[in-house]
Amino acid sequence: MIRTMTRYTTGYTRWLTATMTTFALLFAATVQAADCEAIRAKYSCPAEQKFPLHLSFDDGPAPETVDVLAALRKERVPATFFVLAEKIDCERRLQECKQAEPASATDGSQCLEYRQCQLRRTILDQARRDGHMIGSHAYSHLRYSSLPKELMKRHFRASKRLLKPYLTTEPALFRLPYGDGWFNRQEKPHVLAALDEIGFVHVDWQLSAFDWDTKNQEGDKILDNVLSQVCSRKNGGIVLFHDGMDNQMHAGRTFTTENIARWIPAMRCVVDFKPLDYFLKNIKLK
Repeated sequence: MIRTMTRYTTGYTRWLTATMTTFALLFAATVQAADCEAIRAKYSCPAEQKFPLHLSFDDGPAPETVDVLAALRKERVPATFFVLAEKIDCERRLQECKQAEPASATDGSQCLEYRQCQLRRTILDQARRDGHMIGSHAYSHLRYSSLPKELMKRHFRASKRLLKPYLTTEPALFRLPYGDGWFNRQEKPHVLAALDEIGFVHVDWQLSAFDWDTKNQEGDKILDNVLSQVCSRKNGGIVLFHDGMDNQMHAGRTFTTENIARWIPAMRCVVDFKPLDYFLKNIKLK
C-alpha cells in the first residue's frame, strides 16, 4: 500500500551520520567496564584462555542496524551481515508505488516504501564502508530446499544481482534462511550445489544467540546463551545474531540492536573477536 508523505527529509546520509555519532557518544557514556572475574565465574570459563568468536547478523538491513554499527565501531569488532536482498530491491518498491498510484511522482519522492528502501541501502553501504563483511541471505526468507529448483536458483541469482555493489568477497558469502539446505544437506544436496554453481560459498554458524525467540528477549538471556555455549564447549566459532526481522521490511530485531553494545564488553571477557577469514580460509576480499 502506498502512503503519500506530507513531511519527509531527503538527507538520509546526514541523518545516518548524526544518528551514529549520537549513539557512539551514548555508548561511551553508559557502557561500563565488565566485571570479567564475575563473568568467568558465572559461566565456568577458564581465566587463562579466550576463545575465538565472530559476530554475524541476519535478516537486515533495518533502521536499527545503525545501533549495531555504532557499537561495533566503538568496540572495534568485525562482523558479517547476511542481507535479505528483497529489502534493498528499491526498483520493485518504486514499480509497486507506480502501479498503486499512477499519478504519483515517478522519482519515488512520494512513496514511503521506496524512500525506506533507499534508507536501508544507505545503512548497508555504511556497514560495508565500516569494513564489515556483507553476504546474501537469499532474496526472501524462505525454506529453499522445498521450492522448485529453477525458482530457488532464480532467487539466488536475484540476490547476487541486487547485492553486487555491497558483496565483499570472492566467492560471495551466503547463508541459507533457517539453515535449510545446510542442516539437511545430506537429503537435499541440490541447494548447496546451486549456490556453488552461482558463485556463492555458504557460511554456517557454530553458536546461536537464539535472539529470535521472544522468550529470550529479556535481561541477559541472550548473552547467557552465547557465553554458556562458548564456555561449556570450550570452543568459539561464528555466532548467529539478528539485526532485522525476517517478515517485516522496515523493522529491526530491537532487543538485540538495543543491547549489543552492553553485551560485547561482557563477551570480550571470554572471547577474542576475530574477522570472518579467521574461520573461512577459502575467501578473498574484494
